[in-house]
Amino acid sequence: MMASALSALYFNRDRFDKTLFNWLQASILITIVSELLFTTYIGVYSTANMLGHYFKIVSFYCLYKALIETGLSQPYSLLYKGLADSKESYQALFSNMIDGFARHRMILDKNGHPVDFEFLETNQAFEKLTGLKEVAGKKVTQLLPDIESDPMAWIDVYGKVALKGEPARFESYVTSLKKWYSVNAYSVKHGEFVTIFEDITERKESVNALFSQTKLLNTTLAHIGDGVISTDETGCVAFINPAAEKLTGWPRAQALGKKLEQIFKVCRKNEEDEPTCKEAGTDFSYKDQSMVLPDEGMLIHRDGTGIPIEEDISPVTNKDGEVIGRVLIFRDITMWKKFQKQLQEANEFLEEKVAERTLTLHQTVEHLQKEIEQRIKADIRNKEADQELQFRATQLRALAGKLTMAEQAERRRVAKVLHDGIQQYMAAAKLHLSGLGRKIEDPQLRGMAQKIEETIGTCIQMARSLSADLSPPALYRGGLISGLRWLSSRMQERHGFRVTFKSEIDNVSLPEDIVLLVFESIRELLFNSVKHSGTSEAQIRLKRSGERQLCLCVQDEGKGFDLSEISGFNNMQQGFGLFSIQERIYLIGGEFEIQSKPGHGSRFNIFIPYEKEAEPVPADDEPADSLNLCVANCESKHSKKDIRVLLADDHAIFRKGVFQSLKETAGIKVVGQAHDGLEIVELAKELNPDVILMDINMPCIDGIEATHRIYQSHPDIKILALSMYEKKDYARDMISAGAVDFISKGCSSAEMVAAIKNAVTVSQ
Repeated sequence: MMASALSALYFNRDRFDKTLFNWLQASILITIVSELLFTTYIGVYSTANMLGHYFKIVSFYCLYKALIETGLSQPYSLLYKGLADSKESYQALFSNMIDGFARHRMILDKNGHPVDFEFLETNQAFEKLTGLKEVAGKKVTQLLPDIESDPMAWIDVYGKVALKGEPARFESYVTSLKKWYSVNAYSVKHGEFVTIFEDITERKESVNALFSQTKLLNTTLAHIGDGVISTDETGCVAFINPAAEKLTGWPRAQALGKKLEQIFKVCRKNEEDEPTCKEAGTDFSYKDQSMVLPDEGMLIHRDGTGIPIEEDISPVTNKDGEVIGRVLIFRDITMWKKFQKQLQEANEFLEEKVAERTLTLHQTVEHLQKEIEQRIKADIRNKEADQELQFRATQLRALAGKLTMAEQAERRRVAKVLHDGIQQYMAAAKLHLSGLGRKIEDPQLRGMAQKIEETIGTCIQMARSLSADLSPPALYRGGLISGLRWLSSRMQERHGFRVTFKSEIDNVSLPEDIVLLVFESIRELLFNSVKHSGTSEAQIRLKRSGERQLCLCVQDEGKGFDLSEISGFNNMQQGFGLFSIQERIYLIGGEFEIQSKPGHGSRFNIFIPYEKEAEPVPADDEPADSLNLCVANCESKHSKKDIRVLLADDHAIFRKGVFQSLKETAGIKVVGQAHDGLEIVELAKELNPDVILMDINMPCIDGIEATHRIYQSHPDIKILALSMYEKKDYARDMISAGAVDFISKGCSSAEMVAAIKNAVTVSQ
């Protein structure tokens, strides 16, 4: 019996709460076990009897959990399980329905008129269709502030639904959301209403597009000159445009619904050119989907007159390829026939004229052929002459480049002689004289030695300045932009002429001869401004001009000049410099443009060919203040032991002068000398000096690379850079490589000693 009850309970498990079903099932199973144990015991104190009672207690406990505890503590879950299931089904339908759903409460003013409504409940489709999220408890005027000014008057419409209980169904455009909606609204109780809506924006746009296309088609068909007649699948007229009404004589009202062959009759010529009249319906089958009949014939007007026409008929099919009608297009070709006849007559007349003119043209052609042969020969001669001119121009351009390079080579040779010869000897002489001056006890002789030393220093400065003017180091090291920056500062130093240089390009890569020619041209233009402009400043600007050209502009706001005055024969000498620049720029494939007017300054534009930009190269600007270490007037606090100095310079006379000067200085000991960069790197590893006096320009590797290598392996060695050039030209590179200071070879012995001691002091 209990097994039957358990089976019945199992088959009706869907009608029970899951917890209740589990307790009842467990109670029945345990009761079955208990009763089976009672049937097996022998005595009242046997184990089977005791286990049977225990299982009975457990069975009653399960029954208690099922009927007493669960039934009393959760009665609604048992009594209304069906209601809960219905609610779950409703909730699933509510959450998954495609249409938007929202329940609202209408908000009234003190007079009972609707002024707003509040959202109580929405589904997921509502959020998807409107884009509004988490709206429960919010008013519509908060979510859509512009709704009160919407032409639909949504609050009034929904107010009638909520207060009068009248359902509403309508389609409207929501201005705030920029969408069309189809809305069903009804009241669930007084003051509340529900809306179910769908987004019909796409459908509305499609309808509007279809209406526009239909309107456009009807307008087009109504105004074109061709006649258009369309039929349905039975061959009855469904449409006829005004042109077709005029050509057939059938008004639209009478033509619609009639068979096509009743209103459209055409007579065509057979092979024997005999006219044969056929009805339109006999020329094609309505079941044929591919029948197209472009043809000519005589259309029989309703009044019996004939009109020559050209016609074309095509089938109209549905998406399944079935023919659902025909479209007939025809046009009046009366004027075309007339023009065709006139054209034929004109052709016959022209043929006669052509025959007459052919002979004349033949003679003319023979004459022209002879003249063409002569002109071809002349063109060949001109072409050869042009090639010769181009070849000469190429030679001149190459010659100009070679002359420029030769001039610059000579400048560099003289500058090298000044730098490597005269300046080195004068620097050595100055050091020797400085050491000698310290030994002279006679004040008068010591003063004379000091004046000689100052004179030598002045000569070194003059030689250095001349060397820089002849061959600017910045131009050869950094290229055109670096050279123009140096030239700007040089004009300020030498002539007090302020030059502002601006470049819109980081750096340019040009052939050396072009760089030198352009640099010299800019320098000559600036010298002209210094001499003739009457102003104290000018500007240089470098920029791109198109994709394959650079423009260098030199401009001043001086008194200017009249271009016609320097272009005349009498003023040829005055304008020769500008003419020379123009010719040199032209020979390298560039252009030179002059803009000047008396009282309005002058502007010179140099255009040179250029293909690509180079990688940026560091400018030779003067190093920052943080890099300018004090050389003179520094009190050094060195230790009692001697400062070990290593000397690196490729000029033996200068090394000898430095060695002689430092040898006689207390506290400083020269431990070695090197003549190239690789040798100084090896000696630095071997001798480990305190200070290295490093020349910048040396064989093998220069002083910058040698400084970098020594600093990487021995950062405790202090390196002082030496050069005959100005400090600003190389200080940044040397100090970036690891040098602690930069001193000129033209300094005095005392300044060099002070710099050595200062380097050791700074390190301490």
